[in-house]
Amino acid sequence: MQWRGSGFVVLSWWYLVAGLAAVGVLVMGFADVRWGGRIMAAAFLVGAVIRLVARPSRKAGGLNVRSRTLDVVILLALGVGVLVASATVNLHADVGRTPVGRTSR
Repeated sequence: MQWRGSGFVVLSWWYLVAGLAAVGVLVMGFADVRWGGRIMAAAFLVGAVIRLVARPSRKAGGLNVRSRTLDVVILLALGVGVLVASATVNLHADVGRTPVGRTSR
């Protein structure tokens, strides 16, 4: 699908990655932090795979920013980082249970 003069062709696959990441943020905000993080991580990992296999580079659209290697490494790092962060978040922290000025023992 090519629309001359529009940004659709220029960014192409970027819309998929951005859409999945946005869905992940919405799921994090309204449903479950861990599932939202998994969806966001999947978005970044899908972006890394697309950037890795898209030949020629211009077929990657908006995912083509730097060199192929650097783009893939950055997207993989974001995906793994978000996955680890969302998996290790403490959802049941005891915050605010100690009165001000007192220490717990």
